[in-house]
Amino acid sequence: MKPIHSPRPLAEDAADRIRDEILSGRLTRGERLVEAKIAAALHVSRGPVREAFKLLRAEGLLQEEPRRGTYVVSLSPDDVRELYDLRAAVEARAAKLVARSRDERDLALLRSRLDTLARAASEGDVRAVSRADLEFHEAVARCSGNGRLLAVFQRSAPLLKTLLALDEHLYASLDEVADEHRPMLEAIELGDGDLASRRFEEHVERAGALVAEYLDARAHTANG
Repeated sequence: MKPIHSPRPLAEDAADRIRDEILSGRLTRGERLVEAKIAAALHVSRGPVREAFKLLRAEGLLQEEPRRGTYVVSLSPDDVRELYDLRAAVEARAAKLVARSRDERDLALLRSRLDTLARAASEGDVRAVSRADLEFHEAVARCSGNGRLLAVFQRSAPLLKTLLALDEHLYASLDEVADEHRPMLEAIELGDGDLASRRFEEHVERAGALVAEYLDARAHTANG
């Protein structure tokens, strides 16, 4: 791993480096991570690495086993497909419910979330795009009025946050990320529940396929 030289919090930089190693397959599923070794590789003290481990455990990429240490959970392409299959089911239903209700306050919130996403894309801010992307989809789940749908979405949110950060590698431009969401919102605004459901399902399935293919390609590159 490359040494860190950045004014950002060292824990966040360390988490970024470790996350990239996991998603690339260079840190493999089940591999034990030792604070001292990671700190030496990154040229930082053990404190930031310890905090980075906490961040990555919250994202679901690391797990701590009592008296054994910290291990890589890692996500295989099949894991990603399963996660996005769940997303597709949850969001398709949530979108249908929001379209049926057509509550003007909900529509205003979703328009605001999409505006934020489009603005972040136009500014080329990858982190802001992934954050706004997640917030748009969470808003749809929240506006559905179904607390159980929202709870399922929120349990997946840490991993989704990590995977959405890959958008810059999956799309021709960040503007394309924002543009994909416009027809989805339009279907909700039309009050067409079936169309909204279908568009959300297609969007999530396409995104899942892109992420799975990307991780598979990176793993083959790392192992080749």
